[in-house]
Amino acid sequence: MTGRAGQREAGPAHGVGSLQALGLSAEESQVYVAIAAHRRLRRLPLTELVGLSGPRIDAAVRGLVQRGLLSIENDSLVAAPPYLAGEGLLMRRMDELHEARVLLEELTDLYRTASGEHTSDELVELLPGHVVAQRLAQIQSRARTEVMMVDAPPYIGALPTNYMQLEQLATHITYRTVYDRRGLEMAGGFERARHYVAAGEQARVLDRAPVKMVIVDREYALIPQQRDLPATEGGSFLIYRSPLLDTLVSYFEMLWMCGLPLDLDGRGASPADLSAEENQLLTLLLAGFTDDAICRQLGVARRTVVRRVRALMDRAGAATRMQLGWQAAQLGWVTAPWLTGGLLRKDIPTAATGTGDAPAPMARAGQANPLSTSRPPGNHHRDINRSQEER
Repeated sequence: MTGRAGQREAGPAHGVGSLQALGLSAEESQVYVAIAAHRRLRRLPLTELVGLSGPRIDAAVRGLVQRGLLSIENDSLVAAPPYLAGEGLLMRRMDELHEARVLLEELTDLYRTASGEHTSDELVELLPGHVVAQRLAQIQSRARTEVMMVDAPPYIGALPTNYMQLEQLATHITYRTVYDRRGLEMAGGFERARHYVAAGEQARVLDRAPVKMVIVDREYALIPQQRDLPATEGGSFLIYRSPLLDTLVSYFEMLWMCGLPLDLDGRGASPADLSAEENQLLTLLLAGFTDDAICRQLGVARRTVVRRVRALMDRAGAATRMQLGWQAAQLGWVTAPWLTGGLLRKDIPTAATGTGDAPAPMARAGQANPLSTSRPPGNHHRDINRSQEER
């Protein structure tokens, strides 16, 4: 048969496999595709289209009605809209697959425990790009105490939202994130980080984060295979408990100690010292944001930023923005862990001491600590002083 009717008759042969992937039997798939191609069909035309016996069609119809894919109106079978009914089937199928994956991971852990040893291919798993997002959600869903993250470009398209993180924060799982300043300067980056911090995330910022990674309960780590490609394009390494994972944990703690605490709402400031707006401005300055970037993040004019910075400098008795950073530390306006006098402070945990389970302690007001994050004290305020001539 040719023409439109012929196309419809050929329809049931297509899409059957994909519908079976949603949990439908072969007969249910055939029947639903045939009816959906016409929206409604009587029994006789349906029998001619699918070529099934009466009992098999009856069984398929009952299964489709139970799943909400079909309804019976008078003598006709009416297909529910695929974009509505099919979406529900898809979500249920995805949930089932997710549960199966979690079960497989648990069985894998039991298998490894029973063997009492690890081979090199069991310690590091190579993940292709298309499964990275799913695996990230899976290991986060297994977090029981803490997730440590380094968030840095590149990203694919718009900045992603980590919905699993928001769910886990709501259950009081600790999240510590070190942000790369470049990511915060991107459109939506500041608001994205503010959203996580408002949900309970502890955040710090570095001028340039060397690597993107996620560490869950010090048992799993996920790092990209290629530094200059998003993980969903270049793939990632999933690293299990091993000396390599211990090294990554220590490396994260070093980055955390070097990071500047990110006070996105100004809530960390004492009302007697700085207002919330002033503290927020100072945080962005010390994080290395240019005046233009600050304008975009705060939604104010450039002249407003320059005027507010000038007011902070006058208040601190600073002639330059570099001096503002130093004076802010002296006055207790900012707190950050530091390398004082070029030597590690005694109370800061290091990889050599085997500590590092907790975040590094903050510097107290009045301590003469530089304000560097990822650079030596003498170079830290290079970015702060970029637009000094506009004072």
